[in-house]
Amino acid sequence: MKIPEFCPNMLCKLHDKDNTKKHWFARHGRYYTKTFGVVQRFVCRCCNKTFSTQTLNIDYYAKKKLDYHELVKKLVSTSSQRDMSRDFKVSLGTVRNKLDRLSRQAMALHQTLKQEVSDQAVVVADGFESFCVSQYFPNNIHLLALKDSQYICYTNYVTIRRKGRMTPKQKLKRERLERQFWAPYKGIELEFAEVLDEVVRIRDNSVYPRFTFYTDEKPEYVRAMSNHPHVSSLKQRQQLVHEQISSRKARTITNHLFAVNYLDRQIRKDLAGHVRETVCFARNVNDCMNRLNVYFMYHNYIKVFREKQRHKDKRTHAEVAGIPKVSIRKALRFIFTRRRFLSLESITGFNLRLWQRQLFTPLKRRVEYVPKYAFA
Repeated sequence: MKIPEFCPNMLCKLHDKDNTKKHWFARHGRYYTKTFGVVQRFVCRCCNKTFSTQTLNIDYYAKKKLDYHELVKKLVSTSSQRDMSRDFKVSLGTVRNKLDRLSRQAMALHQTLKQEVSDQAVVVADGFESFCVSQYFPNNIHLLALKDSQYICYTNYVTIRRKGRMTPKQKLKRERLERQFWAPYKGIELEFAEVLDEVVRIRDNSVYPRFTFYTDEKPEYVRAMSNHPHVSSLKQRQQLVHEQISSRKARTITNHLFAVNYLDRQIRKDLAGHVRETVCFARNVNDCMNRLNVYFMYHNYIKVFREKQRHKDKRTHAEVAGIPKVSIRKALRFIFTRRRFLSLESITGFNLRLWQRQLFTPLKRRVEYVPKYAFA
């Protein structure tokens, strides 16, 4: 980027990505860095704040450059962060930092494009279970997707209590660990309420009089829906129909939960931290969800809808969901170069907490480090 499009100062009235004012900045010298070479500086004629081309770059305040295209390819090909650090010949912290930056880009891109999804009448939701830090701290990652296109609309995370058969020794260890961290009470039910907020948003944008919502038979989902005022009101007026499908039913394409079952399989197959019975697992909740966010961006906007038919149909999941190809190309054009600002995006709820690395990791005592630029 040779010419800045807006002032990066949040307090400036020209801090607007739709800024059309001409001659609002002036060149203000240059400086040299080993990583990026000669960097041009500017000064805003409105607020008199100085900035550079790096201020508006995804690698702002970075000391290393990596190929983001290659980073995404490795992530979705079951490469762990250690593998990436060895391949790129950089530290593990550098790889985490790049994925952290890319996750914020993915969140902002998804927040923009999901508004263009065409009228939908059926959505599905389910929980993807994995673990972080230890198998004594399993988690439930909610997946909300469109039934026909498998387009991922929303996701969030909650730590749950370990369940299932355990030996007496394992039960004692669980009790000892629970003195240090106890999973949130009614965590699945509370986090599912945020999923329902997204369901209501999709329903409000639909012109269909009958809107169907498929889930499995978790009782937490039923309680969350009964406690959600908007959802319960839509159900009473028969504008939203909730249908439950047994999780024991064959997971074929005829299953109404196929969209989330398919995503479950893809995540297990493509992301190293979620492959079953592996020594590669997440150590930090924020990093875990950052990797998933980047993967979901790849799934929605880059990966073709059906691999076996890619020579005939090259549409992505987002295109099948009704998002124009032009909008996707425009959004992806600068995803690996231009930095997205929190102040210019409508990020809320779970995504805002993830953007600011506020998700709590079990047994972690040190406060999460959040760079200052993440709040801009």
